[in-house]
Amino acid sequence: MKRFLLILLLSIYWTLAAAQGPLPDVPEPVPTADTAAADSVSGTSAAPVRMTLNDCMAYAVEHSPAVRRQDYTNRNYRQDYIESVASLVPSLSGTVGASTSFGRSVDPETNTYTDVSNLSNNYSVSGQMPLFAGLSGINTIRVAKAMRLMGLEELQQAKDETALKTMQAYFDVVYYTESVRLAREQLETSTANLAKSRKLLELGLKSAADVAEVESQRASDDYLLTQQENNLELAKITLSETMNYPADRTFEVDTEVAIETPAGASPFSDVLSYALDNNPKARSAAYDVRQSRLQYSAAKGGLYPSVYVGGGYSTNFFMSLDDRSQYPAFKSQFRDNRGYYFSAQLNIPIFGGLSRRTKVNRARNNWHIARQRYDQTLRALQSEVAQNYQQMLGFGKEFVQASKKSAAARLAYDAVAGKYERGMVSALDLQTAANNLLQARSERLRARLQYIIKTRLVEYYNGQPLIR
Repeated sequence: MKRFLLILLLSIYWTLAAAQGPLPDVPEPVPTADTAAADSVSGTSAAPVRMTLNDCMAYAVEHSPAVRRQDYTNRNYRQDYIESVASLVPSLSGTVGASTSFGRSVDPETNTYTDVSNLSNNYSVSGQMPLFAGLSGINTIRVAKAMRLMGLEELQQAKDETALKTMQAYFDVVYYTESVRLAREQLETSTANLAKSRKLLELGLKSAADVAEVESQRASDDYLLTQQENNLELAKITLSETMNYPADRTFEVDTEVAIETPAGASPFSDVLSYALDNNPKARSAAYDVRQSRLQYSAAKGGLYPSVYVGGGYSTNFFMSLDDRSQYPAFKSQFRDNRGYYFSAQLNIPIFGGLSRRTKVNRARNNWHIARQRYDQTLRALQSEVAQNYQQMLGFGKEFVQASKKSAAARLAYDAVAGKYERGMVSALDLQTAANNLLQARSERLRARLQYIIKTRLVEYYNGQPLIR
């Protein structure tokens, strides 16, 4: 009989192991949003909004203060660009002046004092345009353009960082939601075992010590459930804070997350090459080097002579308020009193208290600093990509092994439970088998979620958007 049971258990084990394949899709289904809502201890009466991973990340990006700050920073970059372009456009200004004078003066004909009242108007238009300023103006425009492009990459980086933080917080909620389900199942099992043990005690098949061991296990499982429920609520609070979600509103997390296959991952060399060329961190650092180099070129332009040309037009009108007839009409004076001028100005920097030279040196140092930051960014990004790629492969393998371990632990527990009912093993053996099963299922859950996270990260480094 024992041999028959052993053969039967082994056959069931190998059948389940073969059915799982290289990487089971979802051997133990993740609870739906309705199940998660039932497991939640929030007690919210209103129907909460159901949000998927993509919904959570999109909401977080849209309402992120960091993203908004960077957006306003980019608007300032645009204004700087407009201002730099305007500096090369000819400047034009117009002036209109009017004055009235009252008083006494000596009449040259009669040599006596007379009262006078005069009105005069002046009109002028002038303009100036730089012809050459050591290419500082052109380089300033290029600096502003590079800053705008760097701002766009920084904006995308802020969005990606917000989405990544949200994704981690989201998977924490998924993990603890599943942990609550596992803990509740464990508590239900230990409760059923306690009831069986008490019946066996009445029949004289179990001792009081065995019943006490099962009662201790149930109390421990009850404590574990309470602990996991508390962790779930804390994870939900963290997710809500990360998303900048209103505190007076609730939402439900859709915990159904698809799992990809490791075979679909691109080679590491391709992922790394794409990330170093296209990742917002790398591109932002590259634009920082460009704008620093152009700042250096613009600063050197201050050491060269500059040439400006200009021109203007002016006219005026004058009359006496006491006797308007003795002066020509406004139209005639406006035409006859007009004048023009043209100018050319050459500025040669000779000595400015070493301010120009120190400005150039400072700009050159900032350029070298930016190059060092760029190299450091690429090294950090390379290490980041390598670590996440290796972790993706490692967690994929761990998930396969953890799935097999979980299935074997289930068979072992069922076997020990059957023996316990027949009085062949002690309550301690049953407790050990139950704990091993819970640990195996928890390890499988952790490996599965970590594999999904790392797969998403690798796909992100390879050009896939985080929000899909």
